[in-house]
Amino acid sequence: MKEAFIKIKSKIGKAIRKSYDLPLWKWLIVCFILSVIEVVFLEILGRRSLLSPFVFIIHNPIVFLYNILIIYFTLSISLLFKRRGFAMGLISLLWLGVGIINFVLLGYRITPFSAIDFLMFSDVLSMFNIYFNLPQRIAIVASVIIFIIIIVLAFLKTPIIKGKVNYVQGSIVVLISFTVVYIMTFLALETSLISDKFTNLGTAYKSYGFVYCFSNSIIDQGISKPDDYSEETIDKILNTAEKTKDNVNKVEYSYKNNVKQLPDIIFIQLESFIDIGRVNGVHTSKESIPNFKKFQEEYPSGFLTVPAIGAGTANTEFEMLTGMKSKLFGAGEYPYKTVLTDTPCESIAQILLREGYGTHAIHNNKAKFYSRDESYASLGFQTFTSLEYMLHFNKTLTGWAKDDCLPEEIIKALDYDEEPDLVYTISVQGHGRYPKSELKSIEHVKVTLDSGDPELTNQFGYFVNQCYEMDQMIGELKETLDNRDRDYVLVLYGDHIPSLTFEEGQFNKGTETQTEYVIVSSFNTGLGDKDLYSYEVSDYLLRALGFKPGLIQNTHRAYFNGDAVAGNATFNWCLHELQYDMLYGDRYSYKYTEPYERTNMRLGLYDIELTDISYNTSTGSIVARGNNFTTFSKIIINDTRQPTTYVDENTIMIIPDEIEEPPKEGDVFSVAQIDKDKHELSRSNSFTYHE
Repeated sequence: MKEAFIKIKSKIGKAIRKSYDLPLWKWLIVCFILSVIEVVFLEILGRRSLLSPFVFIIHNPIVFLYNILIIYFTLSISLLFKRRGFAMGLISLLWLGVGIINFVLLGYRITPFSAIDFLMFSDVLSMFNIYFNLPQRIAIVASVIIFIIIIVLAFLKTPIIKGKVNYVQGSIVVLISFTVVYIMTFLALETSLISDKFTNLGTAYKSYGFVYCFSNSIIDQGISKPDDYSEETIDKILNTAEKTKDNVNKVEYSYKNNVKQLPDIIFIQLESFIDIGRVNGVHTSKESIPNFKKFQEEYPSGFLTVPAIGAGTANTEFEMLTGMKSKLFGAGEYPYKTVLTDTPCESIAQILLREGYGTHAIHNNKAKFYSRDESYASLGFQTFTSLEYMLHFNKTLTGWAKDDCLPEEIIKALDYDEEPDLVYTISVQGHGRYPKSELKSIEHVKVTLDSGDPELTNQFGYFVNQCYEMDQMIGELKETLDNRDRDYVLVLYGDHIPSLTFEEGQFNKGTETQTEYVIVSSFNTGLGDKDLYSYEVSDYLLRALGFKPGLIQNTHRAYFNGDAVAGNATFNWCLHELQYDMLYGDRYSYKYTEPYERTNMRLGLYDIELTDISYNTSTGSIVARGNNFTTFSKIIINDTRQPTTYVDENTIMIIPDEIEEPPKEGDVFSVAQIDKDKHELSRSNSFTYHE
């Protein structure tokens, strides 16, 4: 057996060494054959099917060839290296790697893998334990290690071509292959064989192939500069839009101490929240969202068309806040992770801030998820309370914070001062992964499926019962708001459908891009039932409440005819021009309004305060006292983090087993909020220790 293995190894080695003597044209054939194999295999992984890729090939042979040429171009780069075989193998392995990542991700979400996911890497690591069990985590780590070992061994063992590399020939091949891809891209776009505007990322990957769509997501970032972009164009759009700014409802608000009593405005974006009654083949023992259904009967409501399916919470949130269309950005891009980290943007928070509102954001997940700790300042929020700043919360058995902590945080934000408040809240309880092996939830509602599939039944059962608990939360919140002596508007909506397996045509009401919304209020807003797009809501609500909208909202009123699909070429053109101008261009728009600025946003509603440090000589512990501590509070001594035990919101300590030496005269103490990924979010005042 050993001898046979040695013979096989020897033959392979000879074949590889012999291949280095091949003329260039034979290398090109090898590149092409390898490209075909790679594209087919990537489609098998991306479609999670052995047969579907061949249906795609038969129905779209030119698009299939186009995907081959993209891979061929990348493989041709290997001709510029002396370790030609290694370079070609490495490029092939990298393509295979992203294909495998896509295959794995599609097992947990509907949205395929795209370049923006690289920016989400830290977020993915933080959810590693939630999405993968221990054997899976071990397998993933082992696979990465094996992958690295293979690359290192291949580099060391792969022979070098004899003589000098013919860089002229290689460069010509690379240039020609790039030119062919470029020309074919232009022709395919012009003839609509492919598109660079992905209405639905999952559908695009199936229609145009994994290689093209993933490549496009790398290149296509931000908003492209419109061909006719100029100051005159922006003036033309906004001069017409400005005529709608006074077209708002005349709302008579009461006065108290000569101050107009404007209503508090609360948004709650409910994670993956939908009415399961819309789904054929799924049955529940009782109504799973009774409060939401009751609100729909009593208050303005309808379907909400969102830009995401099964994932992409932040883009629904972005459209709701700004009135902008996320589809104008790059394929799969999250503006929260790119331009909004440092560029101020018009939003409902910015507009209401100028109306005297306090602006607060709340999310019972980590602050850095989707870079909210940075992007919210660009959107005009004064405070952001993330999980790290919450005192009371419970978790689901899958590891997500439950939403029953949100009413307390919302009321705290509303009571923060006397001014009216905008409180924008993002829930997380309904987040996947949905467990297959067992229910892992209190069974408030029994769920059965026509299919009888036990794994899918567990998944739907878990999801429905999370929705039930989320619904109980909004019922509790409304009751609390009703008992306060203030008018309010409460906007409730789902961010996208859950990341579950739905068959084509399984929704009996609405579509897979629609969730539901309801606008609850303590007074008559004058609104009626209406289906909306998520980017319509800010204009719809601001005008109903008597506020003059922003430039984007005025553009909606002037150019949008209510149908995002048909007859809105002018509207889409206007938004393209304005979004580019405000976020990337010369900001000509700000002739029509005062420029927006990033706020000096505070993490947490109240500062973390350190008031005293004491050393207990009898127990050997260091005790820190102050205000607003949470389980994420860590003691810092001279800029070094210390293992910290949480006692209560006024007390944290370092236990004796964790103390290397007693504190010394002049040691500088502070308390920092540290997330579970070891990022420091904020730090308290400093306190100098005196014995």
